[in-house]
Amino acid sequence: MRPTHWQTHWQWMMRPFSHADARSTTPSRTMRMLRNRIGTLLGAGILVMLSGANTARANFAGFDVASLDADVSATPAPPIGSSPEIKACPLPAGSTIHVDGRLDDDAWRGAQPAGGFLQWNPDRGGQASEQTVFKVAYDQHAVYFGIACLDSNPDEMVGNLARRDRDSRSDYVSVYVDPYNDKTTGYLFRVNLLGVQQDSYLYDDGNGSDDDWDAVWSAETYRDSQGWYAEIEVPLSSIRYRQDASTWGLHVRRFMQARGEESAWPVWEREQSGFVSRFGRLEGIENVPAPRQLEIYPYAVARYQDPAATGHEDRDDFENFGADLQYGVTADLTLNATVQPDFGQVEADPAVLNLSPFETQFSEKRPFFIEGSRYFRIQNFNLFYSRRIGTGTATSRIRAAGKLTGKTEQDFTIGALYAVTDETQPGQTHNPFKSGEQVNHYLVGRFGKEFSNGDHSISFMQTATMKTASREEYGDRASREAYTSGLDFHFSFADRGYAIDGSVVGSIVDPEKVASDPGLNASKTYGTGGEIDFAKRSGTIQGGTWGRWEGDRLDINDIGFLGAPDEANTGAWLSYIISPKGEQKLVNRGNLNFNYYKSWLYAARSGDDVHTGETAWSYGRGHRQSGNYNVNTWVQLPSYWELWGGADFYPEGTQRFETRTTYLAEVEENGESRTVRRSIPGGGPLIDEPTTYGGWWGINTDSRKAVSTYLEGSHYWDAAANVSHRLSTGVTWTQSSAVNHQLSASYRYRLDDTQHLENYEATDGGGVGGISYVFGEITQRTVDVTLRTNVLFNRNQSLELYLQPFLSVGDYTRPRRLTRADTYDLEPYTVNGFRAQDFDFRFSSVNLNMVYRWQYRPGSTLYLVWTQARSDYDERRFGNSGTRFDNSLGTDALFGTEPENVFLVKLTYWLPI
Repeated sequence: MRPTHWQTHWQWMMRPFSHADARSTTPSRTMRMLRNRIGTLLGAGILVMLSGANTARANFAGFDVASLDADVSATPAPPIGSSPEIKACPLPAGSTIHVDGRLDDDAWRGAQPAGGFLQWNPDRGGQASEQTVFKVAYDQHAVYFGIACLDSNPDEMVGNLARRDRDSRSDYVSVYVDPYNDKTTGYLFRVNLLGVQQDSYLYDDGNGSDDDWDAVWSAETYRDSQGWYAEIEVPLSSIRYRQDASTWGLHVRRFMQARGEESAWPVWEREQSGFVSRFGRLEGIENVPAPRQLEIYPYAVARYQDPAATGHEDRDDFENFGADLQYGVTADLTLNATVQPDFGQVEADPAVLNLSPFETQFSEKRPFFIEGSRYFRIQNFNLFYSRRIGTGTATSRIRAAGKLTGKTEQDFTIGALYAVTDETQPGQTHNPFKSGEQVNHYLVGRFGKEFSNGDHSISFMQTATMKTASREEYGDRASREAYTSGLDFHFSFADRGYAIDGSVVGSIVDPEKVASDPGLNASKTYGTGGEIDFAKRSGTIQGGTWGRWEGDRLDINDIGFLGAPDEANTGAWLSYIISPKGEQKLVNRGNLNFNYYKSWLYAARSGDDVHTGETAWSYGRGHRQSGNYNVNTWVQLPSYWELWGGADFYPEGTQRFETRTTYLAEVEENGESRTVRRSIPGGGPLIDEPTTYGGWWGINTDSRKAVSTYLEGSHYWDAAANVSHRLSTGVTWTQSSAVNHQLSASYRYRLDDTQHLENYEATDGGGVGGISYVFGEITQRTVDVTLRTNVLFNRNQSLELYLQPFLSVGDYTRPRRLTRADTYDLEPYTVNGFRAQDFDFRFSSVNLNMVYRWQYRPGSTLYLVWTQARSDYDERRFGNSGTRFDNSLGTDALFGTEPENVFLVKLTYWLPI
């Protein structure tokens, strides 16, 4: 069966998600997951407060609201697509703003009000149903925002608690600022009705965001019978800006949960490309200092592991300490360092059973590597996969790491990172006084330049991995040196409506080894890859085309990630943006997408018979590999329900990696026979993939409600009668303003008659090239359930529960081996009484995390963590403990394994200097 993974260049139900498309509801579970990561992320503040118990209208910083309304009403709403201006008010000497959400400080009196918000969603450019007004002020230490969200029906205002940086089902306001005014990068500060904060760093004109960027800033809110109000203080030390520039970019939004309405200042058409580049202008921030604040985050941690856990040693219980440091080298550059870092409060990876020949890629969850990660990216290729650092085994550790990131006044972007890791004895991982072995050094650097306010850019990236382990003891992969280089560029035209993007990368593996050993074929250690894209990104009809190659010798996996090189491909996409106007409409918005791609194998290959040495199979450069035709759509209805679906067609193709790269052989040594594993030079032969058809569908209910659900499925069939079905469902329940739950469950059924089992030396004259490539027909059933429950005691204290039971079982029948390369010709395999049933398996896992977090002061947090892990993998042939093998979907497999319990206490403290 064909993989149903998401293709990089395809348009799935909507354009690639960005802050330009941020909204309260999303088109699919995949996009909903992106929203959890990117969110609609909107926030900011202003206030009106009551002048007395019997006052019908309030005072706003000394102004009567009626007068304020008149001031704002005198200025019409900024035309859609325009770039309006507001002037920041410098606070008079001796004046202060007390951030309490009431905005009754006299310092607000001279600030210019701005309003005229128009709808952002659902009716882009329509009249907002309620008035929103804001002001901006600043002093030598911070910039202040105040926003008044007037509401004619205050009973509809919704507020719920959530952890910082998590979405909540609430009204909220957002402030986006572009201090560089470079039309490319910016910051987001968001606060909801109950004062819950979210922040994010934006880049690539808002198409990308670093949502794990956490600044120390303040926000408070207040509500009365006229609406609700917010006041935000953003310290200048928390952001990067040009000291001599008085113009910043500014964008403010307000979201009303009950109505599903989002309004903004300013607004532009949905079909227009760009986000940060469309901001309004914030003028007048002058003569502010360049902060160079040093921030230290020392921590202490204590860990206890259940003595009953398998492999437990006394030294697994430990006390540890370390520190993270952040220093503003200039107003543009930030230096981060970590000594003896600890990631004990980081959530466990989700359970995955991977039967493919490709490595599983996991997301990064460690704050040091997440924050500022955009400075270490190059388009289209993952040259820096930070999970390579310090996560190899249970005894891997990071001794120290540091990075310098930022963007200068001349629009140069800089990213430099260094980390050193080692391997220790069990139980000594957190002992800083114990030296380790297999010391590895990692270097990553990226240097870029932007032109024409971010319309064009070019960057260069270099990585180096230096491993000191013994080659004889640990093998080539654990002891080699590797270097990768990359160059990428971006050019946009016609108001960013058209773009050309591209990249070129190269890798060198172990050049010193090649240079010192004349017998090695040096060319095998060098590889290249590249891509170029042409796209139209604005208007009702959008589209593009692209081409890419990955050389068969491209190897970036020492510090990067590349699943399957040795291919060249090209494709095209076309998207129709649905954005009706007015109240009488069938849908709020949506899109219709068409995609096509075709791929070929990059290099010519051949394989020799392991017995005779003669050529057993071969194919030339550019051999067909795969292709796809796809159509899909997503729409949001006026009821705020969402529907999506699509259809796929894969013509007959071929698979290079499914025959794997090793085989088992019987050898005689000292009169005894034993089994050894040998490499297949260049890998195994090709095997055909039958023509495949399929599609997917989904529905999501109104996410504005306290309870919302989704249901989605996918179904695929091929010409060989293989099938794959997947059904997923989930519910989100906001039980109260302080308690919420998310429950999701999925079931997958897969029947595939070419699931690889093993390769054996063919002693009966069969197979291909003296090797039997053995496949079985698998019937696999997988159940995956995830529960998240959050209890908020207040906005700074929370208890989070994460539970993921995972169970997958497989039954094998019909063992067959490939009889001819590059075909689907297989014959029964019965050598030595081989039974496919012996490979029947059961994999079960239960991951549980419970984390109490208390931010007891700004930037300082106490963590109490309980982690429980259960995992078991069994096959019929193992015959474990002489018990009867059971690969049913019963729950005994989930909870019959001895758990490993870990208890951890961690305390961090923010120390600004």
